[in-house]
Amino acid sequence: MLTIKDPGHGGTDPGAVGPTGVKEKDINLSVAKKTAVILQPVMSAVLTRKTDVALGVNASADLTARASMANQLLADVFVSIHCNSAADATAHGTETHCYPGSVRGKSLAQMIQKRLVPALGLTDRGVKESNFAVLRQTQMPAALVELAFISNSVEEKLLQSDEFQDKAALAIAQGICDFLGVELTAPAPVVEQPGLEKWKLEIMEQAKKAGLIAGDHNPDDPAPKWFICKVALNTLKV
Repeated sequence: MLTIKDPGHGGTDPGAVGPTGVKEKDINLSVAKKTAVILQPVMSAVLTRKTDVALGVNASADLTARASMANQLLADVFVSIHCNSAADATAHGTETHCYPGSVRGKSLAQMIQKRLVPALGLTDRGVKESNFAVLRQTQMPAALVELAFISNSVEEKLLQSDEFQDKAALAIAQGICDFLGVELTAPAPVVEQPGLEKWKLEIMEQAKKAGLIAGDHNPDDPAPKWFICKVALNTLKV
């Protein structure tokens, strides 16, 4: 199975911008990457963009490129990730969109929304039918998620939070798995050891996943020079 994660906007298009200058494109990309990592053990998860780039010379071409990528790859599911915005700074909550008349698209949107609302703890704005280009042009079940209102100062702050983004990513992944009938593999928890800071353990876990180390190591053990050189060479891609 193949899912496409589409971080909305990018490059010269920042998307909506919050009261303190937070750009929607950055939040979208971060959550999409987190979602892809969560899904990777159970299915192929492809991002329409992995960096801060636009996919077309203008907004229309950009949107078409996103849908075309999903169509060419024969994806099973397409999910576009966004932050909402409104002129009314008090507007708040989470909503998910599907293409009008798409039965399977609506089912996908409902399953994602059902997971997102309790996970994020925000107002349930429901599932809405919308004629968005990425929903109209894709040939597979598709949904567009509006996580929260970046125009709302409270929700803008939440959107910047790693904890909030992690919850959003997990909920989106769970909704996709619910739709596809796949059991999501729970990520391995980081087990804390007495006297060691959590951030050190997280770095060690990342190093294991990257193939830099194997087995168990004490983060406070002195590293041999060969290992430091190896890390430096990997960083430089030599």
